[in-house]
Amino acid sequence: MNCKTEQIHAYYDGELSPSDRAAVEAHLGECAECRELLADLRSVSQLVASAPMVEMPPQAIKRMQQAWWAAQDRGVLRVASWLTAAAAAVIFAVVMFSPSQRPEANSGNWQMAVLTPPSEFADQDETSQQNEVVDAAQWIANDLALAMR
Repeated sequence: MNCKTEQIHAYYDGELSPSDRAAVEAHLGECAECRELLADLRSVSQLVASAPMVEMPPQAIKRMQQAWWAAQDRGVLRVASWLTAAAAAVIFAVVMFSPSQRPEANSGNWQMAVLTPPSEFADQDETSQQNEVVDAAQWIANDLALAMR
């Protein structure tokens, strides 16, 4: 897809001037590829927004806050934000541009997250670790869903 990909993303995010927006809307009327990209963007937003909400355990919240404060002290937040954006772009590209792996609206397969557990996490049994990672991933998905509303 080498059409107006960047403009379609900016259009979807509401970042275009009125004249650029009108130009993209005219292009969408002519270009099936760009209409499909816009539909895919809307589909991903719908999937994230419709994710069920779960409570994050207080212990996990406390550990995440401590990690955040430690990261601020080390000055790594800027690098972490770039890495997070890069990881999100890679996940999005894989999901959206892999025809055999496109998410279905009700499949639930799109919900994935990768977390690096802290060292004290190793003391828990495997089931507790998995449950906490799933809760944290769901909490992140819920937070993103709220931000997109």
